[in-house]
Amino acid sequence: MAKKNIKIKAPVTLGKPLTVQRTYRFNTELFESFEEDCARHLANPKLVLEALILHWLEGDSKTRSAMAMRHRQRFGNTGSED
Repeated sequence: MAKKNIKIKAPVTLGKPLTVQRTYRFNTELFESFEEDCARHLANPKLVLEALILHWLEGDSKTRSAMAMRHRQRFGNTGSED
């Protein structure tokens, strides 16, 4: 006996998709430096990024402002962040 084809319905969302994929581009020199630093201190660069993201999300506005100020001092204003 042949199997019946069962159609699976995707969950209905109102407005926002369930997942979002974003792509970030980094200067090659900066990214190579980052990978080298990760190799020296931690084997997996993804864990470093996860730790940074969690630090940002768990930080208060003062912490986020300090991180943003340090970034601007090192790299200047980039993109359309302001």
